Amino acid sequence: MLLQRLGVTAIVVLTQPFRTMVEAMLAYQETDRPLPAVVLDHPMQNITSEEIDQRAGQLADAAQRLLAGEEPG
Repeated sequence: MLLQRLGVTAIVVLTQPFRTMVEAMLAYQETDRPLPAVVLDHPMQNITSEEIDQRAGQLADAAQRLLAGEEPG
């Protein structure tokens, strides 16, 4: 809800190996502004609980930056 008030209607969440492919696909989207993309470390499956915590931290940091009107990183 808070991000929608700032004009953010969607956020792309992906891992590094898929960044180039997704950015190329999004380049064809006709929008008034590009969708913010949060790029997390890869992989997202078969990882330790410490790695899960690290990915969650990355996502939380990106969300805070978006709420502050900054790029998610």
